[in-house]
Amino acid sequence: MAAEDWNFRLPADPQDYPWDCAACSIAWCMRSVGHMYTEQDVIYGLGPSRISSTYGLLDASGAGLVEYLGEVGITAENNANATWGDVVGAAGYQPLAIGGRRWYHWTDVRMGGPCAGIGDVGTLALMNPADGWMGVGQCLSQSDFDWLGPFSAVWLTAW
Repeated sequence: MAAEDWNFRLPADPQDYPWDCAACSIAWCMRSVGHMYTEQDVIYGLGPSRISSTYGLLDASGAGLVEYLGEVGITAENNANATWGDVVGAAGYQPLAIGGRRWYHWTDVRMGGPCAGIGDVGTLALMNPADGWMGVGQCLSQSDFDWLGPFSAVWLTAW
């Protein structure tokens, strides 16, 4: 896939609740490929076995997000131990959400240097639904990635 296959420029979408960053991120991924799901739709679809107002996403690996996406006809994969290289290598080629375990947060990755044709520049462009959370705005540096991880990644493969 390529950056032209999805809308990585889709406007940012702040999360509605302090605990639903994963739902907001997956809803944004879905809309970026033309599936008009809202954050509320994703919360409802994930259900209480996969997301909670007390704990947020209940499985940090992203496997429940992949399962949910499959239920609505979108193929996705996850990597429960995504490295910086894994994320940079995938960033921009398809919708991608990442969650940092020390960050306690999920965000979308809009673009990385390799897809933009400039190589790994040590920064990823984000659609961060909680702009400023733990000092991270709409860009994530490799040093913040290392500090806020380990990370899981979920990327859409067919929609």
